[in-house]
Amino acid sequence: MSTKVVGLDLGTHTVKVCELVTTFRNYELVGFAAEGVESEQGAKPTMAEVAQAARRLLERRGLLQEPIWCAMPPENVSTLTVDLPFGQPKKIEQALPFQLEELLPVDLDTLVYDYQIVRQRPDGSVTLVVAYTKRALFEELLEALQAEGVDPKVIGIGALAFDPLIDSAIGLDAQAPVAVLDIGHVHTELAVLDGGRTTTVRAIRGGGLDVSKWLAQAFQVSLEQAERGKHAEGFVALPGSDATRPDFVVDTGQTTRRDLIVQACHAALQPIAREVKRTLVAHADATGAAVDRLFLTGGTSLLRGLPEYLQALLGVEVVLLDPLSVPYNRLTEGGDRLRPYAGKALGMALRAFDRARRTEINYRKGDYAYTGDFSYLRGRLLTLAAAAVLLVLLGGMVAVTKKRVLEAENAALVAQVKALSVPILGEESDDVDRLWNIMLAAGDNPAKLVPQVSAFQVLAEVSKSVQPDLVVDLDQFEMDLDRKKLEMKGRTTSGGEVERLVEVLEGHKCFKDKVSKEKVEKTMEDKTKFRLTATSGCT
Repeated sequence: MSTKVVGLDLGTHTVKVCELVTTFRNYELVGFAAEGVESEQGAKPTMAEVAQAARRLLERRGLLQEPIWCAMPPENVSTLTVDLPFGQPKKIEQALPFQLEELLPVDLDTLVYDYQIVRQRPDGSVTLVVAYTKRALFEELLEALQAEGVDPKVIGIGALAFDPLIDSAIGLDAQAPVAVLDIGHVHTELAVLDGGRTTTVRAIRGGGLDVSKWLAQAFQVSLEQAERGKHAEGFVALPGSDATRPDFVVDTGQTTRRDLIVQACHAALQPIAREVKRTLVAHADATGAAVDRLFLTGGTSLLRGLPEYLQALLGVEVVLLDPLSVPYNRLTEGGDRLRPYAGKALGMALRAFDRARRTEINYRKGDYAYTGDFSYLRGRLLTLAAAAVLLVLLGGMVAVTKKRVLEAENAALVAQVKALSVPILGEESDDVDRLWNIMLAAGDNPAKLVPQVSAFQVLAEVSKSVQPDLVVDLDQFEMDLDRKKLEMKGRTTSGGEVERLVEVLEGHKCFKDKVSKEKVEKTMEDKTKFRLTATSGCT
């Protein structure tokens, strides 16, 4: 039976969903869709408005009752790393609150936090990523989702969703560290992966909305107009580079429209690039291994010139992440249009199958533990009941069919007994015990009613006497008990093999020195075709 797993990306501009269908250990990507978040007068949407968009999307796709993996909005989550000299989960859970009390200047009761092991060392020590959020914000999100009928099984953080995706799409277990940069509408998430596992995560304020605001200010237009202009003409490059002088711009010696666009985009994205640079340098200093490549995703990754711009600023190769290049993708449409948006949602869904990880950040624990499995079952009680009734009916039909088959076989056997009883008893009878006793009473009488041997018995005894290296293809094995005659036709590899077969037959008690070769000839397939006959001395 197949099961669906849903990855839900709760963006502030659009909500995205990826559907995975799993059968036993295999899974396939069978669906992707997005829904715009509606907010009043273009203001930052509330969690209730994001939840409403999620409900509309899931309801339209028929996924409200399926297991859902999602993440807290990145602007509401903070992370830190903690080193511990042991890696046992029970010891970590006991020691972690004391570590956090020293590191965080707030009461732990006002926070919801969880951890994930990101590095294990040979001496048993570990490095944890601890992600925490205000309890009030988490409860607001959970209540908003549940009010819309959306009950996620897992609520984690988005930056940790990329390692199973990178593993399946690219396979980097034994290669140099890489990074994934997801530039969203209002927030950016960065994950550094080493050996196929995330070791560093960052949430950076800023995204595509900042580009729109800078364009609106530069051209003195509304935010909506700036948003449309960004999609139509948006371009980013280092100021003064050749990329800022396209063919369609006439240089009048003044600041051109293209220059204004480039300057606005650069001003909006430079703070993000600066924070990414700091994180990559810090990771290289801490581990001694520099990041080899940076994979770019998110809606803002569509901005023209962005990969080249970041590559120039960061000094690492920057490529667009293609989450749909995985071998289990079964989507038939979307292509390039979907690639920038599917990464996080697909990564969230894939975490359901990443059994190699011992720990996973999930805020739905303790008082917030997921109980939707019971409601999921309740929602399918009618289906299960109907299936049970169907199984009972099918079982009854099978039993009735078997009964009728056995009755038909019994009738056939009774008819055979009656037919045999006529020559033995002189009358028709179905008394099996009477017939059996009469046949036993015949003893060694030559006229006994039961033959000494059968054709099947003779074939079995001859087969046992044949050496394993004697290969014979039998076309016919016929033994007439009334005429006491055996006829055998077949093929073997040579005339010598036929002679060996004759010796085997003559060694049987029924055919001693009574076997004759009627026909031995070569076939077109270079086989020796033979026909043997023998007179049986058995009755």
